[in-house]
Amino acid sequence: MSIRELQKGSAHVIVIVLLVIALLGTLGFVFYQNFVAKKQEDTTKQATTTQTETTATSQVAFNSTIYEVDHPKDWKMSDAAVLKTFAADTSGVISLENKAGTVRVVLRISDAQVTPTCDGALGLKVSYYKVNSTAVTKLTDETLYLVAAMTDHTGGGYDYQIGLTPEGGDTHSAVGDPHCNVMHVGVASTALFAANGKDLTRPSIEATIEFPKIKNTPEVAIKEMQPVKDMLATDDYKAAVKIIESARKK
Repeated sequence: MSIRELQKGSAHVIVIVLLVIALLGTLGFVFYQNFVAKKQEDTTKQATTTQTETTATSQVAFNSTIYEVDHPKDWKMSDAAVLKTFAADTSGVISLENKAGTVRVVLRISDAQVTPTCDGALGLKVSYYKVNSTAVTKLTDETLYLVAAMTDHTGGGYDYQIGLTPEGGDTHSAVGDPHCNVMHVGVASTALFAANGKDLTRPSIEATIEFPKIKNTPEVAIKEMQPVKDMLATDDYKAAVKIIESARKK
């Protein structure tokens, strides 16, 4: 066999090899497009669909402004008796509860002046304190943070309060501080009126998380902090945190 024939044969082999490589590359690309990429796309669509199917948005209107929160679909609006305790003729309220009725999120907008009072002479202290790092910026003109606090109760026991609070003293407290340091927890905004005293320029907004099965009123204290701490560790409480931190003006 001549050198020319050998070269010609080698050239054919090289061409065949290149064609095989090109064919494999094309098949690989087709496989990626039709199987791998499609599977990733389907997975993304499925995740988005699942999130949409399990999340709902509840709204309330006040003075021509819409307020809303996002929440799991299985969290339902509180019954009429509960709503009545939060709402008045001049207020709008969203009150959502988990299935077990152990955790409640309340967003109340009104024209009522919300001015907490506190007697520092009682010598009561902050017994538990935690502030979340997530800034809530779409509900009021101020930056809000979720604060969970427990304070001594007059005569023994403890009181607890959890809610959105403007950046300030209430969001920079600590265990051992006077209980008045956290007196505004849950009051996201206080009503302001124009000079004529009639036109509302800013509503009061109360945004709180409550544990309905743990009695907590000015007259009734909780005996121990542990039941509240246990609730703070539950998944439903964590869901409530996400709900209240989603609160916003539309």
